[in-house]
Amino acid sequence: MEKYINFVCNDQHFALSINQVEKILLFQQPARIPDTLDYVAGYYSYNEAPLPLIDMKKRLFEEKTVPDDQTKIMVVHWQGDKLGLIVEKITHVKEFQNDSENKDIEENSQISYLLETFHDQDGIIFHIDIDKLFSEEGVKELHTLMKK
Repeated sequence: MEKYINFVCNDQHFALSINQVEKILLFQQPARIPDTLDYVAGYYSYNEAPLPLIDMKKRLFEEKTVPDDQTKIMVVHWQGDKLGLIVEKITHVKEFQNDSENKDIEENSQISYLLETFHDQDGIIFHIDIDKLFSEEGVKELHTLMKK
């Protein structure tokens, strides 16, 4: 059994391994960055350094998050660095069995960032692989932003 932080985007439940999450922060409006991919929300000052923020609703569903008092920033470990994920709501931390029987998503598909599905009282929960969430273009842009 492994622990996962469960969150909601566009009324769908998702999970990230708790080992990938460094911290959960209250949402604050980021400093916008011009000429970036549409799901890059901007920079957030984290530990006195700029942290690129990704609007998960925009990335997954092509709809911008409208922040409210439940909106959070999840600081995650991504490719040896840190990245902030804007999510509509954190629901809970829960243990799920992580094994090959749950691997429902095809490895080479456009949604290969969806590792597996879990089932509970909330319905279907998609386990996300943060390292596969972005296209090659997105990865390059994020690495460039992290060097600024």
